[in-house]
Amino acid sequence: MGGADGLGLVTIILDEQQHIRAPSTTSTTYAIDQLVADSFLPFTITMSRALDKATAAALKAGNPQAAYNSISSILTTPPPYGRLEIEILSKEAPLPEGTYVLQDGISVGISKLGLVQAFLVARKILQDHINGSSSSPQTNDDLFAATAVILLMDPEFLTAANTRKRLVQKQLNDHQHVWTVLTKEKMFLNSLLTSRLHRHTKSPTLWNHRRWLVGLYSSLGFRVDVLGDLENVVFLAGERHPRNYYAWCHARYLAGLVAKEWSGYDPHIDLLAAVKKWCFEHHQDISGWSFLYHLLDKYNCSGRDILGDDISISSTFSDVLDFAASYRVTNESLWVFLRTLAASGLVGEKELEQFITLGSQFSQPHMDRFGDSRVLRSALDWYETYRRRRDS
Repeated sequence: MGGADGLGLVTIILDEQQHIRAPSTTSTTYAIDQLVADSFLPFTITMSRALDKATAAALKAGNPQAAYNSISSILTTPPPYGRLEIEILSKEAPLPEGTYVLQDGISVGISKLGLVQAFLVARKILQDHINGSSSSPQTNDDLFAATAVILLMDPEFLTAANTRKRLVQKQLNDHQHVWTVLTKEKMFLNSLLTSRLHRHTKSPTLWNHRRWLVGLYSSLGFRVDVLGDLENVVFLAGERHPRNYYAWCHARYLAGLVAKEWSGYDPHIDLLAAVKKWCFEHHQDISGWSFLYHLLDKYNCSGRDILGDDISISSTFSDVLDFAASYRVTNESLWVFLRTLAASGLVGEKELEQFITLGSQFSQPHMDRFGDSRVLRSALDWYETYRRRRDS
């Protein structure tokens, strides 16, 4: 979330003495003796030169409590259509004085400077709660609001994530409406994981928190909408941050929850079709292809006849070959998938011949438009090597 406007949010660290530090060997110190409120004094900001004097002055002149109230309110209100699309607005998009949030439907713009100010307030609320030093007891709503602001500022703030886990568990133990509690937390997480927030879409802390939440759904007997979670969360996070390791690890976890329904309908078919479609639309993303192979291999090894003729392993392999041939796709991601599936022994001889023919054709010098012949030759060599090892 840092940028050319001189405020590098993602590097801000607040220590136990309420100091903000940035991990830089060259730093500039600003004494802002009334940055937030008298209760925060003394307050010193030690930052890299990313925090210029104009930004420091803006922090001093701002109203952190008003920023906190505005930002926390938008984060704790159940969003329309299940999630918010959040963007952090830099100084190049100035807001009227006293305005910290802009909203249009699910689209929300939050002032970067306002977020820093709100974070200072939220962090103090959480710290007072942990230390038991608050003048008045913090309610669950107070802590949900504070931790929401903290995680928007810093998605790896593990204490905030763990506090939310304890709050959710406490509400469940108090026999509050279980579905409402879980769904509200899921909508908050989905908003962070799918918004245009570079660190959040690939945050191990947030993805692990979501996995914990999905586990609660399952353990309490609720059916997990695996396909919906893939399409509305994992796929979108994969678009926001290509080759998103943590998102696709979460997809593997979700795939393990799929079970054949009593009605006889098999959700595996729709799941495989959706993943294949996503891979065709993002054919340079190797993480998507790796997950597609994972599904095919997983369902083959399960020993169950769950794949219909329309989406069998061989037909999936053939569809990918047809896609590569039609659009002359020669990128490494797609061909790594093809070579791996070809060498696995899961496809038929007809499809293997098609794979070898197409790979040989594309690797010819007159077909090498983008210098990808090396990728194709490597894919064919890899296939031959591991096929022989498998057959020996």
